[in-house]
Formats: sequence, structure tokens, C-alpha cells
Amino acid sequence: MKKSNYLFVFLITFCLLGFKNLSAQNYLGVIHSNYAGIMGADLQPASIVDNRFIVDVNLFSLNVGAWQNAKYFDAGILPKRSWPYSLRKDTTWQSTPNLYENHFGNVEDYNDPNAKARGVYFNTQLDILNFMFHINPKIAVGFSAKIRVINNLDDVNPKVIKLAEEGLNFDPLWSTQIDGSLLSQNAMAWAEYGVNYAQVIKDDGEHFFKAGGRLKFNQGIASSYTYAKDLDFELLNKDTATTFRGDFNFGYSDNIDKYFSNTTGDISFSDIYKITSKLGLGVDLGFVYEWRPDWKEYKYDMDGETNIWRRDRNKYKIRAGVSLLDLGGMRFTKADKSRSFSVNTTQLDLTVFDQASSLSSFSNIVDSLIQNDPDWTASEDTSETYYMNTPTALSLQFDYNIYKDFYINATAYINLNSKSNASKVRVPTQFSVTPTYDYRWAGVGIPVSYNTYSGFKAGLGLRLGPLTIGVPDLKTLFPGGKVRGAGVYAGLRVPVLYGHPSDIDNDQVSDKKDECIDVPGVWAFRGCPDSDGDGIQDAEDDCPMTPGLPEFNGCPDTDGDGIPDKDDKCPKEAGLVEFNGCPDTDGDGIPDKDDECPEEAGIAEFNGCPDTDGDGIPDFEDACPDVPGPVELNGCPDTDGDGVLDFLDECPETPGPEENNGCPWPDTDGDGILDKDDDCPNLAGPKENNGCPYTDTDGDGVPDKDDECPETPGPVENNGCPEIEEEVQEILKTAFDNLEFETARAKIKEESVTSLNELAEVLIKKEGWSLQISGHTDNVGNAQSNLILSKKRAESVRDFMIERGISEDRLFVLYFGQTQPIESNDTKAGRQANRRVEMTIIFK
Repeated sequence: MKKSNYLFVFLITFCLLGFKNLSAQNYLGVIHSNYAGIMGADLQPASIVDNRFIVDVNLFSLNVGAWQNAKYFDAGILPKRSWPYSLRKDTTWQSTPNLYENHFGNVEDYNDPNAKARGVYFNTQLDILNFMFHINPKIAVGFSAKIRVINNLDDVNPKVIKLAEEGLNFDPLWSTQIDGSLLSQNAMAWAEYGVNYAQVIKDDGEHFFKAGGRLKFNQGIASSYTYAKDLDFELLNKDTATTFRGDFNFGYSDNIDKYFSNTTGDISFSDIYKITSKLGLGVDLGFVYEWRPDWKEYKYDMDGETNIWRRDRNKYKIRAGVSLLDLGGMRFTKADKSRSFSVNTTQLDLTVFDQASSLSSFSNIVDSLIQNDPDWTASEDTSETYYMNTPTALSLQFDYNIYKDFYINATAYINLNSKSNASKVRVPTQFSVTPTYDYRWAGVGIPVSYNTYSGFKAGLGLRLGPLTIGVPDLKTLFPGGKVRGAGVYAGLRVPVLYGHPSDIDNDQVSDKKDECIDVPGVWAFRGCPDSDGDGIQDAEDDCPMTPGLPEFNGCPDTDGDGIPDKDDKCPKEAGLVEFNGCPDTDGDGIPDKDDECPEEAGIAEFNGCPDTDGDGIPDFEDACPDVPGPVELNGCPDTDGDGVLDFLDECPETPGPEENNGCPWPDTDGDGILDKDDDCPNLAGPKENNGCPYTDTDGDGVPDKDDECPETPGPVENNGCPEIEEEVQEILKTAFDNLEFETARAKIKEESVTSLNELAEVLIKKEGWSLQISGHTDNVGNAQSNLILSKKRAESVRDFMIERGISEDRLFVLYFGQTQPIESNDTKAGRQANRRVEMTIIFK
């Protein structure tokens, strides 16, 4: 190729020298994995939080790729045997003439009037050291250090490509007007240092949100840009253009001149790849939503904490994310010959470029044309720097969990940098769908992707422990068909994954903290059991199966008496230490369980029952418990020895017959006839008249001897006694019928008080009346005791009347015990009738 062709060749080849371009998406097939770790932050900066890593360190990884839509390689020419071996051994293939022309074809023919502009993309990314770690379950941070190299050539007319291939020496395209429309080349290499922060912003179980960002510090290594707008030309031949028009803008960093101008080869790496830009800033932003319909299955309790997420498991059914990537850039020092100019000429001698051996010499020739040819004009740009934009893109991600560890991912990568911006690098818009098996220590993804420059391709991404390898297009490994590019990536990492704590005995205490690893226990005792739940572990609990108290080494004290149940003979009743926890209610020194009278202080001789009068008979068997008496008289005394107990003896110190209540018979009226034989014991009378006078004291016409009420007038038909009114009789009957006592006691029941009050009011009105009160019992029990009870009940009625204002001398008490039944004692009803107190009105 003659140097006179340099102008056109420059437009195509300048962009290919020394740079490579980032393809649409690095690490395709792995980067969207749940186990991508810090690598995943390149696509979604929010991904580092709530991922499966405690720490992920990417020691080294490299992604290289080249894709274009201008030419393809026909891989069908390769031998069927292992093709790398065949390239060396198959001399027939190696000696094939015109290999380029015969096996590289145009994607679209340059003669096709509908042929679209073509482009070329190259990429390289070197990750030197990248890592991330979780500060806590909701916050993660990361750091990245990369060298990125980007080169893209866009919008090249297929005819221009053909001319460049032929060195302009292609007469079928001479005398042909060629409209280049727009030609854009951009290349940049830079070092990038990123600080990543991501945080969970909402977690309500089913719905989960997180966001993240990466602040990047960019240091430029080298860059260039070439931009030709409204380019069209026509060649007369390979040395002359009859038409050449266009607006050109090109620039490059000052260190590239050394590369193009060097002729000795004496150039070092540092000469080319030195930092030539000011520190630039960039940013990545991302947001992720996860739908977790089965979120409760991923919660657990462990080591005293509740409602903990399984951090070793993916929890979503659907995950959707959006991210804005590579927003920013950096400012480079411009080489002296960088410039913008316009050309509109009808005659251009291409031989003027014969001396162009570098960008610098090419720029000098352009300078000369601008100064000497009015068809060439330059802008007045005096700036010493230019700004290069990083490849800003919008990414949308969607992930669906098919079943267990099987997923399918769809990702869109959309370029946001405009073609009209001359100094920028950009990426092609790309769409990919990747079915994935995603396990902790291994994973495989098969990405199927499409972009304008690579077309459709199917790749392979593998995670094998610390190793990450993959190809975005399987044709890189297994060439076949029409190959339009190749790519490969590999990396070495140190992943530290979250695990789920082992809990052999299922007691919600992890094995590493479980001090009783084979026996279910509780967190409070580091996994050792507390079977009865009393807060004292079994190893220190004397009663491990029964809840108890710390002061008794875990044994209970049910009755709260300070004596543990195991030592308490009466565990359900509060008691005393001296009685092994049994109570002594009456304080007599005999525990209730051995005390036949637990509520009355007694003596041991009678099993805790009292002998109040000390007569050797316990009170419950003593008819007279307050007064000492002999056993044969049931503990009652008979002072005068007349056979009538003192309690029943109205003359306890004077002997008398029983029939006269222990008193000697009197002769009250002094008529020589004992009262027992005297029909009128209160009135003197002759013996022949049975001691009664023949007088009629009350003048009622009834002689005193026949008058039952000799001092009170009454009709003969009523034996000289006054008749009692019906209403008074009813009061007497009611008082008698309603009179009841407490069982085995002489206490009048409350319900009998009203009728007795009414009787008392009658006696108050009838001052001449007296009341005879007679006590009776049934035959149940001891006769002596029954006699005493009948007396006490009669006296209770007497005392009641006295309390109501009735004079005691108007009240007469009689008691008969069981001696005067009115019904048979063989029936319950009969015994009820016999237990009575009779009340009779007495008239003088």
C-alpha cells in the first residue's frame, strides 16, 4: 500500500492500534449468578449485599473479546480433526492460496445498495484485586481495582472497508460517489478504583429491596477519538480523489505520539501506558427487588436469636434489578496535533500523504493543507485537554427461580452514550437469556445473547470453586459456521461463603456453641437441657423432670414452706421444719396429719385432742368438758352423789331424787303434803283434798281444787283458765313449728328468730302469763348427753326471751332428753318430731 493512501487507511486503522474495547457485558454467563460476588457488582452494584458471601476476594480475572459485523471467518475450512493440531500438521490447509480472500467473507456485500454501516468492537478488562465483605446482614462494602481498555469503530460504509482492504487500489469503486455518512472511532485505556456500598432498604418477608452504588476514581492511561461527519468522496484512481468532503474531529493523548513516531523500537511500556489524565470520577447505581412468596421457609431460630434469614440460601422466586453503569469520565492531556477541521475539495492529490509515517506527520500534512489550501479549514480550538466519557449504559435484569438451584436470567444492556459525542467510548446494546444451575461451589450458565456486532451467540460460564472460566461464544472453543469474533474470560478468587449452622440435636443451639451437642437443650445453657423448664440446667438440677427453685437446686416447694417437696412429708400444705414440712395448725406440737383435733390444741395422749377439765376424758367424749368428772358419768360430776349429774341437778350439793331433778321434795305450801303428792303445792289444803283448799281464789266459780288457774279467772269449760285468743294461739304454734337449732348444738337458727320475737311481744303484753319451756331429743346417742342437750336448748329459748325483756321468774325450763317421744324413733321423720322444744302458756 502506498503512503498516498494513508488518509483513508488512517480512518480505518488508527482505531485498531494498541487498544481493545469492552464488549456489551463482561463475564457473560457468570456475572448475574447469585455467587458472582464482587464480580457481580460490575453489572449490579446492589448485588454485594445479602448475597451468599461473607467475604469474596477476586485475586485476578481477565476478560478479552473481539466482535465485528463487517467480516466473518468460514470455520468450515478447518479439518474435522482436532483443529489446533491440524493447523500445525495439515500442510494442505496451510498452503491454501489467498486464505483471506477465500475464507473471510463480507457480512454484507459492498455492492449492495441497502448494505448497512459496519463496526468493530474489541474488549479487555483486567481485574487486579477486587473484594467485598458484609459489615452486618444489611450492609456490605467492596473495593475494586481494574484496568479497562475500550475501542469501538462504528458506522463504516462497506465500500470504505473494501477500499481500505485493497489499499485504495480497487478500480470497481473508482469514479463512484461514496457516502460515508458518519465514521466514529473511540479508544480509551484507564485504571479504575471503585468503592462499593450496598444496603438492604426494606425487608418485610415477602417483599425485599436493596440498593447500592460504586464511586469510581478513574486514571487515564491513553485515549483517542476520530469523528467524521457527512463524509463523502469519489476516487479517480488510487492517487487522486475528485471529490472529498467532510467535517473531521480527531484527538489523542500525548503519549500515543511516541508509539506512532518511534522508528527505532526503543520505546518502553511506561512511555505509552503512563497516566495522562487528571483524576476523574465515575459512578454506578443499582436497585434490586425480590419477591419471596415462600420466605417463611428461609427463617430459623438459633443461638438465642429468632427470625433469622438463611444467609446461605437464595430466597426469591423472582428478582428484578435496574442499574446505571459507568456514568462519568476523565480529562486527558491532548497531543499537540489533535485538531478539528473541515474539507470540501473537488481535487485532492493523495500523494501528499506519502510522507505520513505517524499521527504526528499526518497531522503536519493536514496543517500544511489547512494553511495553503482554502478547501481545508480548521477550528480555533486552543484547549490543551479533552474529556472522554466512560461507556454509560442502562442495564435491566430479571431472574426467575425455576426449581431449587435452577434459574433463568434475562438481562438487557443498553448503551446511553450518543454517537454525536466525539470523545466517548460506548458499548453496543445487548440482550441475553441465560439458563443457570447455580450451586454454592459450582455453577454453570449457558448465555444466549444478541447484539448488532456479534449477532446471536451461545456461550458457557463455569464456576468451579475458586476458578471462574467462560466463553461468551462456544465457537471460541469449537469453531464452526461463520465466526465473527471470539472471547474468553478466566479468574481466580477466594470465596468465603455463608453456611448454615449445624445443629445435630435440633435444639436451636449451633454445634459450635453447643456444650451438650448430642442432647437437645436450651440456649440459656449453651445447648444443655433444662427438661422441666425451671431455668436450672439438668446437670445442676436435683429434680430435672419437675420445675423447681434455684435455692433448692431445681426441686419444687409446692406449698411454699421453705422445705423442698422431696423432703416434705406434706408437700401440698405449708408446714414446719420440725415436722418435715407438715403443718401444726393448733400449735399443740402434734402435726395435723397425726392430730385428730387439728384445729384445737390438745395433748399427745389423745392424739392432739384437748382434755380441758383434765379429767382424763378427751373433750369430744366428755359430756362436761369444762368440769372434771368420772369416766362412768361421761366426765360429768355428781357432787351430792344422788345419781343426778351436777349439770342436771338443781340441788347439786343436796341429795335428791332424780324425778325431782336431784332436789329433795319440798312442801312449798307447808300443808304437810310434799309437793309431789300435793295437788296444790303452792296452796295449803287438807290431805283429803290432796293438799288443795276448797276455796275459789280467783272467784271464777271454779273451786281452787278444780281450777287449773286458781289465781286467774277463767270459764268452767276451760278448767278455770282464761281462753287464749286464736291469733295468740297461731303465734304460739308458729313459734313452736319454726323453732330449729344448729346441728348437735343449742344455738337457735336465724330463721326461727322472727316467730320467737312475736311470741316475746305477746308475753310483754300479757304480764300475767308465764311460759313453760320443755326440751326433748330423739334416742340417737348417749342418753345422758341427750338430756344435757335438751336442757341447753330449753335454756337457749329462755335466754332469748330474757334478752327480749321477759322477766326470768315468768319463764320455767323443763328438760326430758329422750324420755318423752311423741313419735317413733325408728324413722327419720319420727326422730325429727322428737327433737323439739315445747312452749306452753302458764296462768297463775
